[in-house]
Amino acid sequence: MKGVNHNGRAWVEIDLDRLSRNYRTVKDLVGRDCKILVAVKADAYGHGAVEISKTLQEDGVDMLGVASVDEALELTRGGIHCPIVILSPTVVDLAPVIVENDFRINVSNMAYAQHLSRTALAMGTRARVHVEIDTGMGRTGVLWREGLEFINAIAELEGIALEGIFTHFAVADEDRQYTEEQVEKFSHLLERIEKHGIRIPLTHCANSAGILDYPSSYLNMVRPGLVIYGLFPSSTPRPRGISPIMSFRTRIVHIQNVPRGTSISYGRTFLTERDSTIATISVGYGDGYSRRLSNQGEVIVRGKRARIVGTVCMDLTMVDCTHFDGVRLGDEVTLIGRDGTEEITPDEIAGLIGTISYEVTSSIGPRVPRVFVRNGAPQRVKSLLGNEDCVFSTRHD
Repeated sequence: MKGVNHNGRAWVEIDLDRLSRNYRTVKDLVGRDCKILVAVKADAYGHGAVEISKTLQEDGVDMLGVASVDEALELTRGGIHCPIVILSPTVVDLAPVIVENDFRINVSNMAYAQHLSRTALAMGTRARVHVEIDTGMGRTGVLWREGLEFINAIAELEGIALEGIFTHFAVADEDRQYTEEQVEKFSHLLERIEKHGIRIPLTHCANSAGILDYPSSYLNMVRPGLVIYGLFPSSTPRPRGISPIMSFRTRIVHIQNVPRGTSISYGRTFLTERDSTIATISVGYGDGYSRRLSNQGEVIVRGKRARIVGTVCMDLTMVDCTHFDGVRLGDEVTLIGRDGTEEITPDEIAGLIGTISYEVTSSIGPRVPRVFVRNGAPQRVKSLLGNEDCVFSTRHD
């Protein structure tokens, strides 16, 4: 989106229309009878959890998933009223907050479950839990062979409402056989639980990769994260109707013509090989723009690619604009997103720095404002000053 003025610093644009379209595409894939829990942890993978959740709530999302009590509280204080599942284990000290706010909580430890039950009973209610089963992730959860015994014990706790049971795939975007084994283990456990007369309303295991490539894993709820934001696991099918919702941009704040042999930035890691035009852009690793992009990343200026030269600094980065005609102070620079026929994706950046696309987006820091866009126009902004109606949309000419 051209023309948003942010006092020269970097900003992120979030296309809420694309977000809704991505959600509808996932809903079409899994079917009307399958519920959807969207992962909005880590500030919705860097996209802005409250505004993302508001849009998804309007679109009819069934549940939202976070990683911590603080993340859950941020949503409720931001006006979110749909059910929130805390997907990671928490400490017993937070049990009263969880129960009071009716947050759903991951349970895979009996001592914790017993404490949660006692807390809920003391507050005159029951705590809703989702039991995590470890079918091969090796991180958290009850070992699948011990799942039935654990579920039987949980079902006996008076202060616990057993709302859900889930597992998590380790390599759904890479190793088909291993993932199918995880699905088989989980399905076998569900059958055993059912035979013992225990009814668990919600069963879920499909993440984004599972949704795109393993229809047998849908069960009665799925847990998309990446795909909702228009990102993809590495080797999964890419359906039409899914597109990136984030653009990351900044502006040129300094231009200097320098002679051949000039060193650029900290460490003198780059020397100009000719008389050069070096533009300084207002973004750095303090904004979450990786220092590992030094001397190898590219940006888009005036619809053309420009190479990063020298070391990425905390607040500023230098790019070689020697081959540009008429580059000016204030020119918009695209770090992630499209400008004309050129596009830089989180996947491209991830490939350069040896990581994954969602680390790239999740790393963009809080001092970078998120501008939420509908119908091509900015609506609201989330910045260090808080969430406000968008009042700046002046074109920089």
